[in-house]
Amino acid sequence: MQPAEEATPIPAKSFSGRLLALAVVLIAVIVLLAPSVSRYLQQQAELDALRADIARQQQEQADYRSELARWDDPAFVRQQARERIFLVMPGETRYLVKGADGIEDSTGEGSAADPADLPWVDSLWSSVARAATD
Repeated sequence: MQPAEEATPIPAKSFSGRLLALAVVLIAVIVLLAPSVSRYLQQQAELDALRADIARQQQEQADYRSELARWDDPAFVRQQARERIFLVMPGETRYLVKGADGIEDSTGEGSAADPADLPWVDSLWSSVARAATD
C-alpha cells in the first residue's frame, strides 16, 4: 500500500454513459409530458373563466330576484304606475303642461322621461281611444 501523500488521484471521467442515459430519459419525459401539462394549464384557464362567468350570472340572478321582490311592495307598484303610465290615485288630479320644452309635469311629481320617448304610451292611448269609440 502506498501512503496517502504518494497516491496520485485518478481523474474522473468528464462524460459517462450513465449521464448520457439520464439526459436521454429526462428529455423523453419532458417531450412526453409537455403536451399534457400544456393541456392541463389550458383547462385550468377555462375553468377559471367558467367560474367567473358562473359568479357573474349568480350575481345577476340575485339582482333580478331583488328586483322581482320589489314588485311585491304595493308602494313600489304605485310609484311605477305613476312614473311609467301616468296613473293617479282616486281623488288626485294630474296635469301635464305642454310647453316649448315638451311635456312638463305641473305638480313636480311623476316621470322625468318625455312621453315622446315612450312609444308604448301612444299605442296604449290609441287602443284606449279605439275601445271608447267601439
